[in-house]
Amino acid sequence: MQLLITRNDIAQYRQISKSPNTDKLNEMILDAQIQDLAPLLGEKLYNKIVSAPQDHVELMEGSTYEYKGETYTNYGLKMVLSYFAYARHMMFSSVTDTPYSVVEKLSDTSRPADASSKKAIYTLNRDNAFKIWENVKNYLTRTSHPNFNCNGSGTPQRLRFTKIG
Repeated sequence: MQLLITRNDIAQYRQISKSPNTDKLNEMILDAQIQDLAPLLGEKLYNKIVSAPQDHVELMEGSTYEYKGETYTNYGLKMVLSYFAYARHMMFSSVTDTPYSVVEKLSDTSRPADASSKKAIYTLNRDNAFKIWENVKNYLTRTSHPNFNCNGSGTPQRLRFTKIG
């Protein structure tokens, strides 16, 4: 499946390392596309965007538009997806599958952020993504986008954390 954003797109909005682990980041982007963005857009619009993103530049990149005599700004789906993907990256990217087990990378000169810090960063970035989405949803609704049905767009699943023990 075609990814709609890259590391550089995320770097426009969030500070993200230039790590060589592009495969892990691309995994987070794909998860954000399927689990977060697709339910918001609805199946029809999501499939049209994924199959031909070049036909949806204004929606993806953002733009200004007129509605009832006022000029509004559409932040763009790349910004929404960047925040969703960054949230997932911060929460899950330190976990790696190896031939022997799932591990978390550690080093002598640093220590991983604790679970509560990662959860706070994850939640904050998802909340920001939803706020940005409301802006894009307004654009889709106000411009009467033919492939968007605001009644049909769902809400992505929220991640729940439970303390064990």
